[in-house]
Amino acid sequence: MNTTPNQTSQTGTTNNVNRTGRNNIVVPEARQALNQMKIEVANELGISNYDQIDKGNLTARQNGYVGGTITKRLVEYAERTMGNK
Repeated sequence: MNTTPNQTSQTGTTNNVNRTGRNNIVVPEARQALNQMKIEVANELGISNYDQIDKGNLTARQNGYVGGTITKRLVEYAERTMGNK
């Protein structure tokens, strides 16, 4: 299938050819909330201007802490939500 970056395919999905990450966001509306969470977590970990800096200039440990903390919080949220039903 030949599509340009961010072009909608025949199946209705958007092909993010230029994205470096391999994870696709299932609910596109969540993208802004996830980006905000990244910034908040990075700030808590002492990394300022996370949304504007080149992540390649951070250590693997720093990037891992941000991603790991986000994952931990999302799992905790899911556990609390599922426990309330």
